[in-house]
Amino acid sequence: MTDVLDLFPQYAEELKLLRKTAREYAQRNFSPELAREYEKKEEFPWDLYKKAGELGLLAPSIPTDYGGGGFTTYIADIVVTEELVRAEPTLGLAIMAGPFTSHMLYFFGTEEQRKKYLPPVYRGENTFFGAYTEPEHGTDITQLNTVAEKKGDKYIIRGMKTFITNAPTAKYGLLLAQTEPEKRHRGQTLFIIHTDWPGITIRRLTGKMGQRTIPVGEIYLDNVEVPAENVLGGEEKGLNQGFYWTLAYFNVSRIGVATLGLGIALAAFDKALEYAQKRNQFGQPLINFEMIQEKLARMAMLIEAARSLIYRAAYYVDDYLKFKIDPRAMGAIAGAAKVYGTEVANYVVDEAIQIHGGYGYFEEFDVERYWRDHRVTRIYEGTNEINLLTISDALRRGVWKL
Repeated sequence: MTDVLDLFPQYAEELKLLRKTAREYAQRNFSPELAREYEKKEEFPWDLYKKAGELGLLAPSIPTDYGGGGFTTYIADIVVTEELVRAEPTLGLAIMAGPFTSHMLYFFGTEEQRKKYLPPVYRGENTFFGAYTEPEHGTDITQLNTVAEKKGDKYIIRGMKTFITNAPTAKYGLLLAQTEPEKRHRGQTLFIIHTDWPGITIRRLTGKMGQRTIPVGEIYLDNVEVPAENVLGGEEKGLNQGFYWTLAYFNVSRIGVATLGLGIALAAFDKALEYAQKRNQFGQPLINFEMIQEKLARMAMLIEAARSLIYRAAYYVDDYLKFKIDPRAMGAIAGAAKVYGTEVANYVVDEAIQIHGGYGYFEEFDVERYWRDHRVTRIYEGTNEINLLTISDALRRGVWKL
């Protein structure tokens, strides 16, 4: 059977070696028992994160000058994400979330900003965050309550951000604020902020349904002084570009979320297939029953369809970053991958629980944890509903044609 990577012959061999590295890393370091332990503590797996950084697995497509893996295609990120999340979703999700939003700094940051902030993240020494969401502004970031006012060579920032991935563990990250509130989304700027600066308070949020190994928190900013040099991309280039750069980044990162769904679906399928082969009912293995066979067949079919869409979307990223693809078209294909990948995960994990029967409801068999870990993927990085609107808008405007 053709390997999905063979569809990209210019990259296939190097990506297969990367996948082998990721798979061997996961086999050596992951286990369901370890995942349950970290989840119960709601603790980030720093030791595993650092090991992944040492192997270049945290940012495969970022140049080695900035601590990345040096691969020349974004597909490399997808390969590693799929492999680690499939091996053990709870641990794989946490590791791949560690550098969250750092790609935006690579895309739009100055050379000095890249070299200062990215290597420690990709070596597994630091995590990173992107602070966009506010209590009154979740999906809609066209107008924010967080305000940055210029005073001399500094910006004074006041406001609050919520549901921020890695806020409790990261030393620094990106924050979106209104620099000209009267201009709404046309007056937003991204800033690099440090969590230990005066005026910044971080409150950790606990008790999540799933993905408990990924730290999430709220960021409070009380007249925080931010040097003008910390405007992402520099003041001359980056001032009032925050909204547009954020959307451009989402056109890439949503494919990553789709891959999280793919990895979780594969993990659940693996468990369901193994259970159906080993579990006996009425004197024979479950897999001998046609209803179970149909479930597994449908699960496999949907997973393959999702994988094809996700890898196709990832293939477009390289041209998109070279300005060869209309951002609205890229938003549509990324949104389609995100919606389909996460909805396939929803179906597959649910069916995996069903195949396990009553045992699927208990943590010992892991699929209940996969359900809890997958559920938020249909919400964050743009709800599936908003992504469907992005797709329909691109179709209506004729920028994405089937």
